[in-house]
Amino acid sequence: MCNYYRQSGTSHHARRLAALLGRTLRTTPQTDNPRPQDGIYPDQDAPILLNGADGALELVRARWGFPAVPGQSAPITNIRNLKSQWWRDVNRAWITEAAYRCLVPFTEFAEPVRDPTWFAVPGVEVACFAGVWRPWRGERLVEPPGQKRRAREERDWRLYAFLTTEANAVVRPIHEKAMPVILVDPAEQAEWLGGGTASLRLQRPLPSDQLTIVAASWPRSP
Repeated sequence: MCNYYRQSGTSHHARRLAALLGRTLRTTPQTDNPRPQDGIYPDQDAPILLNGADGALELVRARWGFPAVPGQSAPITNIRNLKSQWWRDVNRAWITEAAYRCLVPFTEFAEPVRDPTWFAVPGVEVACFAGVWRPWRGERLVEPPGQKRRAREERDWRLYAFLTTEANAVVRPIHEKAMPVILVDPAEQAEWLGGGTASLRLQRPLPSDQLTIVAASWPRSP
């Protein structure tokens, strides 16, 4: 886990986060006023925060899921084993360089199962997963104007994924193997965005007292 999350963040939340990091925020026409998303699945678009060339944070929309491992079809949504050759050697730049680090805003996360259990950070309207992104050209599913069914289209994409780690005591009874890497502290968010191998120490579970199970309702009251 996690392959299912919600986000109710607005540009206001992103601007406040940027201010805590001592950064300005730059948006796009798509992210000037992002709509709440009550169910984000792999291979769908959602907002992420990445490093701009001028030192600003950029709020952009990107597609969830790195290109699949050769021989497989599912996009890579969660990144766990950073010691594997795939991440250590073949895709090292995406993991370590600041240019490809990002924060993925979320409100709640779960697994896409019947009657899922939702987890949230209490007292934090919008928290962030520790993410990475990359440019990529290829075919992904899109929604052609005037059509109900998605179709494959080749184009240039921004793709993102986020790190997972061992489950803490709150998540483990529901999903014993893993949970997303969640960053709440602005100092840790800044460290992650700064890149480098030393910041990979942040691949660790959020302390259990900073995570809670919430009722299955949307939108969640602040």
